[in-house]
Amino acid sequence: MNLTQNYEPELVLQQFKNLFIELIAPVEPKFIQAIHTIIDCDSQREFNNLFKRCCYILLNHWIAHRKYQLPQDLIKIISQRNLGEPDGNNSLKLLRVWLTNFVNSPEYEELKVFVFKQENPFQNHWTSRYQPYLLAAQYLDPNNTPKQRQTARILSQQLKDKYKFDLAMYTSRSQSATFKFKRYYNPTLLGDEALRLIKIILVNRGPMSYRNLANNFLSQTQDITYKQFKKNLIKYLFNYGDKFYSTDLIRDKIINLLEICSPENDENNLNNSLLLRTCNYLIKSFTVDNSGEPSALFLIFATQLNPLRLAILMLKIILISPYSRRYLELCFARFIEYYQDRTVAECQWLINFFEVSQIALTIYGDSVQYNLVNMSDKHQEEQLITDLNNCRIFSQQKPLKKKPD
Repeated sequence: MNLTQNYEPELVLQQFKNLFIELIAPVEPKFIQAIHTIIDCDSQREFNNLFKRCCYILLNHWIAHRKYQLPQDLIKIISQRNLGEPDGNNSLKLLRVWLTNFVNSPEYEELKVFVFKQENPFQNHWTSRYQPYLLAAQYLDPNNTPKQRQTARILSQQLKDKYKFDLAMYTSRSQSATFKFKRYYNPTLLGDEALRLIKIILVNRGPMSYRNLANNFLSQTQDITYKQFKKNLIKYLFNYGDKFYSTDLIRDKIINLLEICSPENDENNLNNSLLLRTCNYLIKSFTVDNSGEPSALFLIFATQLNPLRLAILMLKIILISPYSRRYLELCFARFIEYYQDRTVAECQWLINFFEVSQIALTIYGDSVQYNLVNMSDKHQEEQLITDLNNCRIFSQQKPLKKKPD
């Protein structure tokens, strides 16, 4: 702690590298003595505890002083440590083994996520905002170890939960007279347009929520053939009166895609497996093809249509097939990998689509209930639809569902 306060941040970072990476005596000799004591005891656990403690001391100090680049430099130093075999130095050999073990542990993933959460969002690459999707690709990758997959899943959920909380707090406080002159943190990139977007999504669902529409649709799929299900699916996606539905071109393309989707099952009854497979098939058709490139349908949306229209279609698919959300996140990760070398300007439509999709999926998430209330004296439906300025968004925590025994 004294080192962080008495020396320049860059020197402190170099001392950290000398101590933990190169095993060179730092400014304070007692530090190197502590490392050698741990090495002599051959204790990976003690090393991890000391290493993490030093990392978090540095990170908290730098972040408090708005030194946003230094935490990233620290992670870079750790990840790019020298993996070569040091000649004749058993202590350094053991230290590098411990470092390698630490980098492959959940503790290091937690450290990276901590840095990610604290980064200055306006100084980062645009892909850093969508870390939950990249983590989803990691936990869905069968080539990763079970521990790596579990860690990625937990961290992805933590980031999504933080976004849910921040969005709920933003919608609540930004509409409150108490916070009228205070700017509350907005987790989106849409500015105040985020509030209007939420209102539009809520008001255009009509008298029923998208979740209720999905439940009604599913209730009508009992004991019907797969062929009939595909016909009903078109009506569900395009014919429920929302103002977001796409052109006849999009609708006709989806009809054609569904006709060639598992035709061998057309006369069989619909089951959960067919439902999941079909929804995943539609998601892929709307997003990325097998090569990882944007699909033809996505390019049509990107060049001709509002991103909200595609986001609503994705939402409606997820509501009838919740397990398809993992596949959707995987497709988003493929988008990021494909476009990661492009500039923000070149990816603006995709970024807008991600931002709108995050909001739509969060509004209809499992933990928070969003409602739109008309605050004017007139309660006619026409007023609700036309004057969003008189409407307020209310969000509340949903009661936890009891898990089946």
